[in-house]
Amino acid sequence: MPKKMLLTSSEHEIRLAVLEESEVVELYFSRRGSQSILGNIYLGRVQNIVPGLGAAFIDIGESRNAFLYIDEVFIEKESLDVAPETTKKIQNVLKPGQRIVVQVTKEPIRSKGARLTTFISIPGRFLVLMPYSKGVGISKKLELKERDRLREIANRMKTQDVGIIVRTAARLADEQLLIRDLRYLQKVWTGIERKMLLTWGPKLIYKELDLIEKALRDIYSLEFDEIIVDFKHLANRVSSFLKRVSAYDSSNVTIYSGATPLFEKYGVEDAIHEALQRKVKLKSGGYLIIDHTEALMSIDVNTGKFIGRTDLEETILKTNLEACKEIVRQLRLRDTGGLIVVDFIDMERKESREKVLKTFLENLKKDQARSQVVEISKLGLIEMTRKGTSDGIIGALCDVCPNCGGTGYVVSDETTFINIQKEMREIIKNTKEEAFVFGLSESAYGFLSSKKRRFIRLLEKGSKVNIFLSMDSSLKGDELRLIFKGPLSKAKMLASGHKG
Repeated sequence: MPKKMLLTSSEHEIRLAVLEESEVVELYFSRRGSQSILGNIYLGRVQNIVPGLGAAFIDIGESRNAFLYIDEVFIEKESLDVAPETTKKIQNVLKPGQRIVVQVTKEPIRSKGARLTTFISIPGRFLVLMPYSKGVGISKKLELKERDRLREIANRMKTQDVGIIVRTAARLADEQLLIRDLRYLQKVWTGIERKMLLTWGPKLIYKELDLIEKALRDIYSLEFDEIIVDFKHLANRVSSFLKRVSAYDSSNVTIYSGATPLFEKYGVEDAIHEALQRKVKLKSGGYLIIDHTEALMSIDVNTGKFIGRTDLEETILKTNLEACKEIVRQLRLRDTGGLIVVDFIDMERKESREKVLKTFLENLKKDQARSQVVEISKLGLIEMTRKGTSDGIIGALCDVCPNCGGTGYVVSDETTFINIQKEMREIIKNTKEEAFVFGLSESAYGFLSSKKRRFIRLLEKGSKVNIFLSMDSSLKGDELRLIFKGPLSKAKMLASGHKG
């Protein structure tokens, strides 16, 4: 499968895209001034214990405390002064004020702080060093014969006091390359241990690689035909890193010099736009509806304009099979994590459901993120989880809508008017004041000023008051603010709008 990696840089951000068979499948962004903390290692301090959640809040020196669950706490049994069975309670393992070495496993998302672990892992090009582990792990994505070969090498070269994981990128790598990678990781860990002794904390003691170097370490492999960049300084960085950490030839790094911007040339800008949409079209005429909620992502498959050639079952099956590939692509593009529910079109035949599940799982093999899939139900539902470490492309490029608060809906103009009408009447009733100035959102101000002027006049006449409307950009939807009530002369001076 032809693969390319594209890198573009501007004064504001660095963007990276992965293409498979000329189709954009992965997108990564790094904004200036908003660096990722994923993978960083901190010497933290326990801020407070929450026994009811089996967790602790840890001060890591960032703007927000991070979250550590009891299952993510490494416990040295020989150093415990409590019975082993009591270690399931966080209050028996950690104490407020205690220093602790932690690593970020999930970025802070919206109101949630970063997730932490004390099972430190330091990834290299071919290996992952696990300082607090003892065993050897081999990537399950490797063939059985290759796994056996690499396990033999790993057991031969590892020391007794650390654990290592052999990554998928180690496929066909010789022993010398693995030894070099292990020595590099041991050197990094030695530096971290030194900082642990010299630092009181809370403080960062190991910073994960930036977007470019992390992508080259974790994503790039012999399967890539080319790395295309749009500036010479990027090409130099890429070539230098590849020479330093791997045996890969850096001659396939190309500097793009076309008149059309790099991401436009390869259709990446269109893919970014597509990944922010709720509706995704399929080539056959069908489409997906993708909804993000706090609890899960739901994906609904529809036949749309596709009517097939023979019977309904064939039409449904073809649409579902086409959707399998596009759904996995969208999961990768959006870097979706957590619970995902896919609602395929109902299939009568069991063999059709099995074929769809098999096709879906085959496409998931292309995804590097860890996932778990439940068998397809009779209703055509697939439930799955996917390990997400960030807020995805929507979190990177979007803010929550100030009007709908993320629900995707806003109240209608008529509903807005009814709500404001009720509130105005409540404020004005039984009053002895001469005039009122009300602040409204831009949309409500326009609607009441143009279409509901008669209501304002009737309210003035019935209540024997003077009403002025003013546009307030800080308000939204049907929000109403009483700016002033009192003498008419002062109300006229305060009103920035006009009399209704």
